[in-house]
Amino acid sequence: MMPLLLIALPLAGAVVCFVLKLAEKPARVCLLGVSALETLLAALMLFSPIAGIRHSICPDWIGCDSVSALFLWVTILLFFLVSLHLCAWLPAELHFGEEGETQKLHIFFSCLCAFLGTMVLVMLSRNFGLLWVAVEATTLVSAPLILFHRGRRSLEAMWKYLLICSVGIGLALFGTMLLAVASRATHAELDMAKLLNCRDAIDPAWYRAAFILILAGYGTKMGLAPFHTWLPDAHSEAPGVVSALLSGALLNCSLLGIVRVASVAPGAEVKIVSHLLILLGIVSLVVAAIFIVRQRDFKRMLAYSSVEHMGLLAIFVGAGAFKLGIIHLFGHSLIKMALFLVAGNILLGCGTRQIPLLGGLLKDMPRNARLWIAGILFACGVPPSPLFVTEFALICRLNIALSATVVALLFIIFAGMTYATLKMTAGPSGEATPPSERAAAAEKLWYVPLAALMLCTMIGIFYLYLIAGGAR
Repeated sequence: MMPLLLIALPLAGAVVCFVLKLAEKPARVCLLGVSALETLLAALMLFSPIAGIRHSICPDWIGCDSVSALFLWVTILLFFLVSLHLCAWLPAELHFGEEGETQKLHIFFSCLCAFLGTMVLVMLSRNFGLLWVAVEATTLVSAPLILFHRGRRSLEAMWKYLLICSVGIGLALFGTMLLAVASRATHAELDMAKLLNCRDAIDPAWYRAAFILILAGYGTKMGLAPFHTWLPDAHSEAPGVVSALLSGALLNCSLLGIVRVASVAPGAEVKIVSHLLILLGIVSLVVAAIFIVRQRDFKRMLAYSSVEHMGLLAIFVGAGAFKLGIIHLFGHSLIKMALFLVAGNILLGCGTRQIPLLGGLLKDMPRNARLWIAGILFACGVPPSPLFVTEFALICRLNIALSATVVALLFIIFAGMTYATLKMTAGPSGEATPPSERAAAAEKLWYVPLAALMLCTMIGIFYLYLIAGGAR
């Protein structure tokens, strides 16, 4: 019953916001209430994740296992933190933000609630067919969120997101059909648990074709290069709170779909699955390194950083280090959420995303500038970031050629991001000096990013301590 309640609660909140056409303050209360209750329910279920399957009304379709419990907790915690930030950010954005028409608030809040519900459905799906439906639903309900500022560029970004992701999801649907063909002998009917138990009976040739299509399809939504082209536009044009959810939560949904399909690979195909994931991971790192260097838009820089980390997660899964990948995923989600929220604050204060126009933020917006510097260093894997631990462990696990390649690409990305950060925060004030009122409003929005980075610091110190203890 608990899994169904986790799905139904945010969807009910979406219906309430849309049907009653709630104004700004009631809608904020509704969103915060839904996210708080969802966090409480997830915490209760976390104590007994396997029981979620057993107590579900339809366990063959919806339930919670140990893997989905981890993804679920990351998603719901992230959404709760973003909801807290949004309640303080939205009044300031409506007062000081970009000129022009904005999305109707009851639509915006209903889509936010529905977004949470569909992402939870992805996590709790126990059937590959239902998983595909849930991933497609996340696309449809999140697209209007990108169009919060109803301008030409945001409209273009929304349609680019819809079209490219729909093509990807179409490939994933074809791959899911081929997976059903591959598993005919098992009579599992796309049931994840049954396919996992009899994966050696799956036809290898049909499975290979299915996995390639599913990897391309869900890889598009996940932001793996070369299928990532929607991601920079959507992340840069969406508000900071929406970008935080897209990067920190939505991309994880498609990763979970790929992990689910990879977990049922027959023995003969495990090596091919591994090689494909590592290949796409390296390609993603290369693309991120190329576009981060000398990047002029700081939100697009963060978007390409997400491409980098999705590539690293693909390498984690391909290298058989999924448990390390979970730690990396949790750290990346929190860090990238904090960075996009701070990016939204900087945009609110300065009115531009252009790095060359910025400068001296340590003087003009000191709180946000310090959080930005800390977040960038954490995203680049500088200790005590938990990403340092996971990236170091991954490099030690790979062969010498792959390790050298990954280290070189990570260094290039580090150089590009820190160069942009120094340009934005140090030196004299830039052309886009924030007006005092806007800067003061943006400077008040530091609590949630700081909490996220402090949590990451504690996690990183904990794992560094474990490493040091193991070395002794």
